[in-house]
Amino acid sequence: MKLRTVLITLVLTTLVLNGCVKDEVYQGPPIISNLVLTPQAPGPSDAVTVTVMATDMNGIEKVTLFYKIEAGEYTSIPMTSSGENLFSGQIPGQDAGVTISYYVEAENVSGMKTLHPSGAPATAAAYTVGAPSIVINEIYSRGVPADPDWVEFYNNSDVTVDISGYLIYDGGGQTGGKPKKEIPAGTILQPRAFYVIVTDDEDPSGFGLSSGGEEIWFESPSGTIVDNVAFSAMDVTQSYGRMPDGSPNWQLLDNITRGTANDDSPPAAVIKMNELFSRGTTENPDWVELYNASNFAADISGYKIYDSGGQAGTKPKKEVPAGTIIPAGGFYVIVTDDEHESGFGLSSGGEQVWLENTAGTIIDDVTFGAMSETESWGRFPDGSDTWQLLPVQTPGAPNSNIPPVVNIVMNELYSRGTTEDPDWVEFFNPSSQSVDISGYKIYDSGGQAGTKPKKEVPAGTIIPAGGFYVIVTDDEHESGFGLSSGGEQVWLEDAAGTIIDDVTFTAMSETESFGRFPDGSTNWQLLPVITKGGTNRDSGL
Repeated sequence: MKLRTVLITLVLTTLVLNGCVKDEVYQGPPIISNLVLTPQAPGPSDAVTVTVMATDMNGIEKVTLFYKIEAGEYTSIPMTSSGENLFSGQIPGQDAGVTISYYVEAENVSGMKTLHPSGAPATAAAYTVGAPSIVINEIYSRGVPADPDWVEFYNNSDVTVDISGYLIYDGGGQTGGKPKKEIPAGTILQPRAFYVIVTDDEDPSGFGLSSGGEEIWFESPSGTIVDNVAFSAMDVTQSYGRMPDGSPNWQLLDNITRGTANDDSPPAAVIKMNELFSRGTTENPDWVELYNASNFAADISGYKIYDSGGQAGTKPKKEVPAGTIIPAGGFYVIVTDDEHESGFGLSSGGEQVWLENTAGTIIDDVTFGAMSETESWGRFPDGSDTWQLLPVQTPGAPNSNIPPVVNIVMNELYSRGTTEDPDWVEFFNPSSQSVDISGYKIYDSGGQAGTKPKKEVPAGTIIPAGGFYVIVTDDEHESGFGLSSGGEQVWLEDAAGTIIDDVTFTAMSETESFGRFPDGSTNWQLLPVITKGGTNRDSGL
């Protein structure tokens, strides 16, 4: 019986505690947001409708609008619900020049209250009948040291306004934790004009706008709040603004229009030439790579690329095929040196190339320099303003300024040469890039010991991807050496003097060679078929 009593007591205690925790978690004052005046700049006798959004997890009991005329007493008006947590109340029309102060109070079912603005009634919002409407119009919170955070103001009236001494601030200035940022003396805002102030500066009043969103306030020199907005998080390519300018509608804007009219049209894609290759062959012709620097996919159908011939009109411009889409941050490679009438080879000595959009507007051009068969000319990093010779070609992929890791290897040797067909060593390029092996050196024990010069590969020697190069070792030069018919060791070093390969080969007959099978592998063996400059074979078939 005692055990049963204890268990019941524990269950009841748990239920009570859970109930208490639930109350503590969900108790809190209501939230007021999205305050809107209609009209924003009332004229004489215009009634003003105040609309707010009031939310609470446990329910809103009532929302009340308080207003006063000049220095009079506050009058309260119950605000009516229009659904979706919106509440509205109306302030009667007044004479020109009259200043109306107002604030909103929301109360939840638990009796907890919230005021908006939060400093009310001591610091209330206000408007003056017939006065110009100066409003916060656009905000940018993703600034960097070179382009800090800023706020744009808009004169939503037809009169010139002196906004000297107006103040802008966030939570720090609102609580008095730091100075409010003041607009400099002599700042005049023309009708329907814009003024931008940098907030994130080194002044004691400077403040960065939170990239996650926050609330900011705008007040007159007399201390009256004339505007405030709770803005949302934004991407680095977005701002938060009224659309259209001065209207009650706030939204994220994909076009940042600092100091000019806000624009909610889709942003134009940023397409750039990103990499060029001018040393093409029949198998791998000249090409130009395009890059989409936008954060959205772009249709480049009908874009045109051309050199001096297309620019002068002596030949057609090369057009990008219909249906060509470049994903955000993606690449598209167009072969320029083809058999079409618009085809053109890129000059190996360098020239100028243009890119235009479907409207015929030139959106990019570049004058590139000479390059070798193993290089390209590109932006680094992708989409930047910096063009340079790149040591590795990356068509359709991010550019790289890191020289490729090249594993040129000795692939086949022949030591039973004659005067007509002397001893030789074959090199193999197993990589996917052409490799310049100018200055590479091959040698046997004489070169290794330093008793004679090492045999050097001539300048300008290129091995294509997957290709071969044969060097005769037993020639009449001072560096010449015959490969021992009984076998010996041979070394290969790169132009920096680093040994990159060596092999100790065995004796072979006149009809054999010593090579890797398959090409480039670690397996060396006697080969029954001599394949100088070609793919190694381990049989005569």
